Amino acid sequence: MTHSDLDERILRRLSAGGADPILVADFQALSLAPRMSEMLSESVQGKPVFQIDPIGVLTGTRHYVPLRELAEGCADEFLRSGADHGRIFVVGHCSAAALCLRVADLLASSRQVTAVLVQPAWPDDDLVADKFAEYLSKFGKATRPCPDLNADPSQVVAAMEQIFRDEIDALAASRDLTGSMGAFTDLLVWYRGWLAFLLACRNDPSTNRAAGRAAVTILSDSPSTLEVKGLGEDEYQMRELSTPQPAGMVTRELADLVAAYVGSH
Repeated sequence: MTHSDLDERILRRLSAGGADPILVADFQALSLAPRMSEMLSESVQGKPVFQIDPIGVLTGTRHYVPLRELAEGCADEFLRSGADHGRIFVVGHCSAAALCLRVADLLASSRQVTAVLVQPAWPDDDLVADKFAEYLSKFGKATRPCPDLNADPSQVVAAMEQIFRDEIDALAASRDLTGSMGAFTDLLVWYRGWLAFLLACRNDPSTNRAAGRAAVTILSDSPSTLEVKGLGEDEYQMRELSTPQPAGMVTRELADLVAAYVGSH
C-alpha cells in the first residue's frame, strides 16, 4: 500500500490499547456534542480507538479528494501507527459508510477486518443538492441552483464555494457585517469540506471493492427498508438495533449498542 500525500492527517488516536483496534468514522455537524469515536474511546477498555475525520483534509488547499485516496491515506496512517494487532473493526456511522467500507477493504488484504456500518446512508444527487441548499439558506433567502454534479468534481466544489462567498458578501454589505467576515469564512470552509466529502461518496463506484474484502455487518433500526449500495445480500450480515434511533444523530445509547457488538465479537 502506498502512502497518500494528503495535506492533513486523517486519523487521530483517542485511546490506548494493546490489540483489536477500532477505527471510527463519525462526522457530525458543527456541534460540541460528543462523537461516537469519543464515546467508544471512553467505554471500550483495552482496545485502541482511532477517529477517522477527513474534514481537515477537505478544508485545506485541495477542494476535492476522491474517496479512494481518502481511504488510502487513512489506511496508511493506521498501518504506520503500529497498532494493527489482532482483529480490526472499522466503524462507519451514517454517511461515513462508504469511506468505512473502503478503509476496511484496504486493510483486509493482509489482516482480519470487519466493517461495521451503523445506520448507513449513501449520498446521492438529492442529498448533495439538499445539503447545498440548506447551507446556502444560512447566508440569506436567496435560492441558487446546485452546480452540475457531473462536472469536474474540483470545479463543482469551487463553484459551490463561490456561490456561498457571493451570498456572504451580499449579506455583509446589507448589514454592515464586514468585521464579522472571519466567522462566516470559517463556516463556509466547513460547509465546503462537508459537501466535498458527500460528493466524493456520491462519485465513488459502488462495485469497486478491494480484492481482500472485509467482513461487513450492518447495524440498523430499520433493516427492512435499508438499501445497501453496491453490496449483494450475501456480502453482509444484518443486525437490528433493539430500539429506534434519531436519524443521522449519535446518541449515548447508539454508541453503547456499537460497543456491545464490537465487544462480543
